[in-house]
Amino acid sequence: MRSFLLFLAGTLIATLLAADDGCPVNCKCSQANVKCHGYSSMPQQFRSFSIIKVFDMSNNNLTSLSKSDLEKYVNVERLHLDGNSIANIKKGTFSSLTRLNEINISTNKLESIEDGVFCNMTSLTTLILSNNHISNLSLDVFHNVPNLQRLDLSLNRIYSFSSCSLILPSLRYLNLDNNSLAMVPSHIFNCTPHLQTLRLNLNRIQRLQKYSFSNVPNIYSVSLDNNLIRILDIETFQVKHQDLNTLLECKIKVFSIEGNFLTEVPMALNDLVYVVHLDISNNNIRTIKTLAFDRLKCLRYLRISEMPLLSKVGVDAFGGLNLRDIFMTRNPMLKELPGNLLQNMDELRTVVLNNNGLVTLPKSLCNWQQIMDVMLNDNNFICSCSNSWLQSYRGWDTRQTQQHVKKLKCHRPNNPEDFLIKDYDFSRHYCMKFGSSVSDKSQVRVELIAAIIMLLTLSVILFVCYRKQLVFWCRQFKCKHHVDSTITKKPKYSHLSRNGDLN
Repeated sequence: MRSFLLFLAGTLIATLLAADDGCPVNCKCSQANVKCHGYSSMPQQFRSFSIIKVFDMSNNNLTSLSKSDLEKYVNVERLHLDGNSIANIKKGTFSSLTRLNEINISTNKLESIEDGVFCNMTSLTTLILSNNHISNLSLDVFHNVPNLQRLDLSLNRIYSFSSCSLILPSLRYLNLDNNSLAMVPSHIFNCTPHLQTLRLNLNRIQRLQKYSFSNVPNIYSVSLDNNLIRILDIETFQVKHQDLNTLLECKIKVFSIEGNFLTEVPMALNDLVYVVHLDISNNNIRTIKTLAFDRLKCLRYLRISEMPLLSKVGVDAFGGLNLRDIFMTRNPMLKELPGNLLQNMDELRTVVLNNNGLVTLPKSLCNWQQIMDVMLNDNNFICSCSNSWLQSYRGWDTRQTQQHVKKLKCHRPNNPEDFLIKDYDFSRHYCMKFGSSVSDKSQVRVELIAAIIMLLTLSVILFVCYRKQLVFWCRQFKCKHHVDSTITKKPKYSHLSRNGDLN
């Protein structure tokens, strides 16, 4: 009983102290920052509203907002309303908050936004409306919001935009992930000329039309992961000038189209002449053709992973590139890579080739001495002389790579048992000094073809040099054969008379 009374007394004292500080019950006030919990409406018991600059009302029980709820918070600069059950925001709700530069209203129950809700918010720079139920935006939602730079509309149900529904001249970042868009809303870009980052992941986009990014010439990053894209129009990334006969270069530097339904490396990608980071992973591409990326001179990071059908990489497929990092992982059908594939890349530092189906790895793949980070584990290496260099090579640049290579494994043909390459006895394959083997089928086949070609060449040379002698010998042989056949010729039975005389 005594402890219970002490608890009540402590609670009462704390309440009185909070009231004395002008901080309502269930609120924590720290100078200009206030955080409250357990409220179903905005608290109105502050002694001084003007000192509050950061007001956190996240994870409460708010269901609606109106002008009267916020009109006293005139100096608030950051307002957090995420994690409530807000379904309705009245027009003019934020009109008194002239210094407000950031609003977070994510994870609520908004289905639509009234016209003018964010009207004339000239200080607003960041607006987060993610994880609601918004399906469409009208023309006047963002009227006169000239300084908005970041807009997050992800995890909604947006399927379309009205023409110029986003009149946001300062917008730099637009997140439309996880909506229901069927095409890139390129028409809205007329009103967002300074857009730099566009996220369109997890929508229902099936095709990129020509000139999709023509109205955002300074766009830096575009992400289209996990859509339904099968085709990129050849003119997708071309940028039209006001003069229709003039084409400008697209400025995209980061482009990702992972998790779609592409069946080949799109030719349109070669218009991304400024791209530095490119990810085409998790598509249905079977072959990386020769010179597939030859115009991408600025490309430094390339990711081609999780391709269930990728089985061939063409000779010189990366010709013209000077990569820094390449990631080719989890491609189970990829059995081999051509020699010299990554040669002549002075900046190459990271080569990640783990979890593929690689049977062999050519030593000539790249200049291994310049590589700082290598991953080759969990492939299907065969214990053959073509892989023996992995045991004897001592040019690895870092200790981490040296330790990694020591853990690599191989197996014999038709034998699932794995052996550590560092401990395997390659001498049983009669490996020569430079890793060749007389028992390797491919090597034997090459040598046999070379021997046949050499024999044929020698035969032609001999024929040309001794042609006259050979002709003379041939005629002499025919003449002798003719004389012998005449002398030894026996009369046929039809040539004899009944008396045995010749007719």
